[in-house]
Amino acid sequence: MSLVALEPRSDAFVQQALERHQRRREEQGIPTLTVLVGRSGHAMTLLRRWLEPRRRLLCTVVAEVEVEVVRAWVETLVRERNVRADAADFLGACVGLAPGELRTRLEGRTTYERDVVLQEFLPLAPDGDATAVCKVLLQLSTGHAGGLLFSAVLAACNGEPARVLAALHTLVPAGTAPALLLTGVEPTWFARAARTAARLCDAVPLLPLALNTERPAVDSFLGSSETQAHAMVREGLIGLEAPSPVELRRRLEAHGVRHADTLSDSLSGLAEDGVSEELLAQFAKAARGREAAASNPAEADGARSEAERFLRMMLDEFPDTHGLFELNKRAKFRIHNRPVEVDFLSDLLRVAIEIDGYYHFRGPEAYRRDRRKDLELQLHGYLVLRFLADDVVARWREIRDTLRQVVSRRRDLARVPPPLGEDADGGG
Repeated sequence: MSLVALEPRSDAFVQQALERHQRRREEQGIPTLTVLVGRSGHAMTLLRRWLEPRRRLLCTVVAEVEVEVVRAWVETLVRERNVRADAADFLGACVGLAPGELRTRLEGRTTYERDVVLQEFLPLAPDGDATAVCKVLLQLSTGHAGGLLFSAVLAACNGEPARVLAALHTLVPAGTAPALLLTGVEPTWFARAARTAARLCDAVPLLPLALNTERPAVDSFLGSSETQAHAMVREGLIGLEAPSPVELRRRLEAHGVRHADTLSDSLSGLAEDGVSEELLAQFAKAARGREAAASNPAEADGARSEAERFLRMMLDEFPDTHGLFELNKRAKFRIHNRPVEVDFLSDLLRVAIEIDGYYHFRGPEAYRRDRRKDLELQLHGYLVLRFLADDVVARWREIRDTLRQVVSRRRDLARVPPPLGEDADGGG
């Protein structure tokens, strides 16, 4: 059955729909899949806005294979929570200990001493995946490589990723686990992702779980043979508004940008990605800074800062780059015993991004300093990208496409991500 009608909905309507979906999960225990049909940046922004007052994170993944989706969710979870402490508290509650008592008993113990304590309590705990995962988490040493952690909990659940998701979701306090968003545009991707999402919804009905794609992928999927995944997709559909480049230009002018007509290519790129109002406001600040710097070079540093803030927000909104880059990150080496700070650094992909403003071209020494920095980054395995602050505004679509190409290529080269909780060079 093909999709007949899907009205674009206002942001306020989407927020209300997200709330309704969560009430179904929490109050009725109904596995509910949210399907946001529209641009990925807009979908991510709306979900984060809904999650923010709940103090919950959003794990965004472009994979559709179940094990990779769950691996990404586990990575997000262990970055933000002490899952060993959660496991100790859960196991302690199961065997009737006071809150925090088992955690206290295990703190500072050697591996052997922890095993002795656990041998006393594990036989008293109920059988099941949650207890098995508790055992794995609590028997691992504190500095244990996270990649092996995931492998160990996966093995404890007989290699079934959905059981890993359910077990870890059970261990953490209610309402604290990251929400999950799968995003992609290809019809074949969406068909696989919908089936993965349906299985994960069944495994953990309380978990906020969403798909994001565009209408052709949804129509193609709903035109195929009916399954439970089809029913869940159809029931969870929410259309997103998609402002045109002309509408974005009007909004830029309302933000005080005088020459928005010169930014048509960048506005087309932003419209393609479904820019949020917050991101558009920052783009307007960067555009105003660019205009000010054009007439007064003294404003160039401020213009660069605004362009950098825009790029930071954009990198965070892109599904392809979300969570990969850190702002003003220090590299793990020094030049002449001085720390090396990079505008945007991804240790995972070994990519460094530098934003060059007017001051980068004021003299030969500044040029030499930048080249020395580039060389050292390259010698340490980083691909260095340099963009003009002016181009971040005026040629955004070109920069966006460059970043997507580089990130895709570096992911292919990396093949396997570094272990959970470790940096790409193996540091703790």
